[in-house]
Amino acid sequence: MSTSSGTPPTPKTGDLLPSGAVVQATSTGQETRANRSLSRRGFLTGLGLAAAGGLIVGGTAGGLIGHGLGAKQASAAGAKNRTLSLIYGGDVCDAPAIVAKEKGFFEQAGLNVTLHKSVGDEDIKAAVGSGTYDASSGIFYSWLKPVEQGQNVKFVAGLHSGCLRLVVPNNGSITQLSQLKNRKIGIPSLQSSATMFFSMDLLDAGINPLPDAGQVSWKVLDSSLLADALKNGQVDAIATSDPIAYEPLLKGYGKELASNMTGTNAQQFCCCTALNGDLVSKEPDLARKLITAWADGSRYVAGHEEEVAHLEVDKKYVAGDVETVTTLLKSYAWKPSVVNLKSSLLPGIKKFQQTGYLDPGANPDELADKAFTTLGLTW
Repeated sequence: MSTSSGTPPTPKTGDLLPSGAVVQATSTGQETRANRSLSRRGFLTGLGLAAAGGLIVGGTAGGLIGHGLGAKQASAAGAKNRTLSLIYGGDVCDAPAIVAKEKGFFEQAGLNVTLHKSVGDEDIKAAVGSGTYDASSGIFYSWLKPVEQGQNVKFVAGLHSGCLRLVVPNNGSITQLSQLKNRKIGIPSLQSSATMFFSMDLLDAGINPLPDAGQVSWKVLDSSLLADALKNGQVDAIATSDPIAYEPLLKGYGKELASNMTGTNAQQFCCCTALNGDLVSKEPDLARKLITAWADGSRYVAGHEEEVAHLEVDKKYVAGDVETVTTLLKSYAWKPSVVNLKSSLLPGIKKFQQTGYLDPGANPDELADKAFTTLGLTW
């Protein structure tokens, strides 16, 4: 996730994160962090262990999630006026929530919504599932393992297309995905949207993407270091979201090898809304209002990209310059839909299951039903 001068400093060991997680001690040096060995069982457990007890996993931090601002805090009497908390990552594609907040769409819907930027290795999925936050967004593949293992999260609407890229050096020999076998790919997290999505592309290229298969080396680095790691030859490729993924292209030392808008796995939606399950089941009217205003924020971006770029950059939601952010916003499609997300979910689960991240015996139809609800919305 991107960082900006307006965000809090990197948390230190023992600090309390907004989600209630406590930052644990980490090893020094990027190589130690990135080269940590992972068994398949340990990795897959790490994708969804939060469902069992709110345990944060991912990168090098771990801690317990407590119950804070989310849906479980509300009583029936106070639900109308309670604050809804939405956690975001600081990417360009977070525009729908930023617009809905800054342009007053949430307020017009009678909602009091606060936006919280994630910090360090904070596990957004565990935070939403536990009720610490009410909602977030992301590609649904990255949420499937936690949901499979019991995380209390529901997808409702797709928000936009685009924003994930797999980038290689301009002057390198890699020209196709199959050439990434036995190479190092820099990623922000083993559970990131980019890691999950491009695992399907690697699978199609004949590469087993699971960490312990040894056919590709996933190297976890802070998002802010990924572009330089590619430039300096520390990794052979990077897989992440904009604006970080776009930086090597903009500065001329990288080229796009794949994206989530191209190839056999191209998706109509990158990010979808992910809501705490208790908000959906106990306060459906509130959840519908949140989704509707959020989608209005997405629709507004189309045709107002420069204005939205100013909101993101000037108010320090996103690191970058207005010109670049405008360019990126124009490259995405802003056509939110509940119906179209529903139609893409089951085929997506079936394909993603082939990567090995999900239980091979899991029933895709049951997982789709467990993960998704329309909330009665028909657009």
